[in-house]
Amino acid sequence: MLLEDVGVRKESFRDLQDLAVTRARTIDDSISRFNEILASHTLGSGYRLREIMGRLQDRYNMDLKSDGRQTISMDNPFFSQLRQVAMNDVLRDIKHSARILVPDSYLLVGVADEGPAYEAAGYTNVFKLEESQIYGESL
Repeated sequence: MLLEDVGVRKESFRDLQDLAVTRARTIDDSISRFNEILASHTLGSGYRLREIMGRLQDRYNMDLKSDGRQTISMDNPFFSQLRQVAMNDVLRDIKHSARILVPDSYLLVGVADEGPAYEAAGYTNVFKLEESQIYGESL
């Protein structure tokens, strides 16, 4: 809302959201794309997943798909499921936490209207936005 108050159009946010979703869905393109998404969303760092995937690509000429010459295809159900979980985590973050990566910039964090949750917990005199004041799209 702060950015909207200074004149940033809602379409700009929607465009950034669409770009973030599109980038997340390219996770199956290559190990490089997979590693970019892991890095930008800090996924798998506890397991050093980026380093492992990078080593498979650099040292052993492996990638998700073979180019028919030098690159060896290493895709299997395990790696496919791993990428699917990572993509779902990124999309869930966009949808529920309103976290959108701005390319070559910062993480844009939305603020959710938590009024209904407080009312459901039994609190009274809670400020919440009315239906016409909330803007959003489901993914």
